[in-house]
Amino acid sequence: MRRVNAPSLDRRTEIARALKRHHSRLARKVEALRGDLAEAKRSDEFRRFGEALLTYLKQVPPRATEVVLPDPHDASRNLTIALDTKVTPQVNAARYFKRAAKAERGLKEVPPRLSATEAETHALEVLLGRVRALEEASSDSAIVDDPTLDRDLEHAATKLPLTLRVGRAPATAPSSAGSAPPRPSPRRGPPPAAARLQPRRLVTREGWHVIIGRSNEGNDYVSHQLARPEDYWLHVHGAAGSHVVIRRGKGKNEPSKQTIEEVASWAAFYSQARTAGKVPVIWTLKKYVRKPRGAKPGSVVCEREKSVMARPKEPAKSNLAGEESEE
Repeated sequence: MRRVNAPSLDRRTEIARALKRHHSRLARKVEALRGDLAEAKRSDEFRRFGEALLTYLKQVPPRATEVVLPDPHDASRNLTIALDTKVTPQVNAARYFKRAAKAERGLKEVPPRLSATEAETHALEVLLGRVRALEEASSDSAIVDDPTLDRDLEHAATKLPLTLRVGRAPATAPSSAGSAPPRPSPRRGPPPAAARLQPRRLVTREGWHVIIGRSNEGNDYVSHQLARPEDYWLHVHGAAGSHVVIRRGKGKNEPSKQTIEEVASWAAFYSQARTAGKVPVIWTLKKYVRKPRGAKPGSVVCEREKSVMARPKEPAKSNLAGEESEE
């Protein structure tokens, strides 16, 4: 056996130690991803919880830690739903819809990440096993030299996270006095306020113009600057979402029931309840909607509201409108 020199042995030991720390991190990541996958597989369950809470809202006792409600998709089956007593049943429903949407994304994103992490963990285990076997074959009088293993260790070290890198290259030396200083990369500032606040503009099948806020600040702009007192104002009930306004113009004409249902489906789509089956959407006239003093952007209090059940639906391209005159 050929004795490996001390610097090479120190280098091997240093890299192996860093790889062991990385392996521990990967093992924890695998367990976390497996937990995320188990959560993702409950997406349909979370959505049913949210739908049941909104469908049987009046059957939810106040300050209950859990409630048993019929499954909206199977009346012969009951659902036991855990609740946060600090918030309303509507907010609990909104949270379940949000968890359902996150879980659906997880079903697509987590499996490939889990497979890649498991493969990396296994490859690292094999490499560290070779290190252990070499250490066991070594003794004080004969320390085994294995150039192939050292080369594989060096290659693995290049893939370590920056916080675990060993033998990093020195920092780049400053440029000479005669060299030109690097040009700062151009930075884009935030878009103009008017552009950031501009709402979505749509037209219903019956020709009614509709404006929809894109953010909390955009909702304020739609509800308190663009909307007129006699316009119709809509918002999904019990969940965060866009403020939606049906423009009535100056006449006494009223949107039909079909128009309100069509626009309500858009309000449901542009909300955290977009993954639900059917959700309640409230509507009233804009003059009955106000923002409390000191409230956050997008916060309103409304009166004389009515509600309609709507299935979230994304507007079609044929519903897109050009710029509507605000006069």
